Amino acid sequence: MRVDLALLCDAVTIRENLLHILGGGISRINRPQFPAPLGAALAMRIMLHRTEVGRQHKIEVILAGEDGEMIAKVEADFQVPPEGLAGVKPNEEVTVNVPLSLQGLLVPRDGAYAFDVLIDGTHAASVPFHAVAGPPPQLPGAAPPRA
Repeated sequence: MRVDLALLCDAVTIRENLLHILGGGISRINRPQFPAPLGAALAMRIMLHRTEVGRQHKIEVILAGEDGEMIAKVEADFQVPPEGLAGVKPNEEVTVNVPLSLQGLLVPRDGAYAFDVLIDGTHAASVPFHAVAGPPPQLPGAAPPRA
């Protein structure tokens, strides 16, 4: 089993086993003050070997601060039933798309953070980001934000 994609984004949904990602690739959040809501989601694509189908699996997503402290933890269980192998070739992996809303999660202060993804107790991915106090930087040539 492996995490093929783990991406912090504005929003994510699944339709017809496809991830629909809005504003993907967040690496920095700007907030007027802290603590502040994260206001983001985590899009993940997990690839299973055919021998991992039909068994229960556990995903743990841990928000850790720059000193390694655990700030929050989200857990979920999933299982692809044996029927999930229908039509899958012997050398083909089974895709499990996971949309995880983290909108209300509080970021306690500015600094460096990471979402660590564990599957069945084994580290599978890290998604780092920075939280910064203040407005986002103004890009050259971009119109100023509206009030």
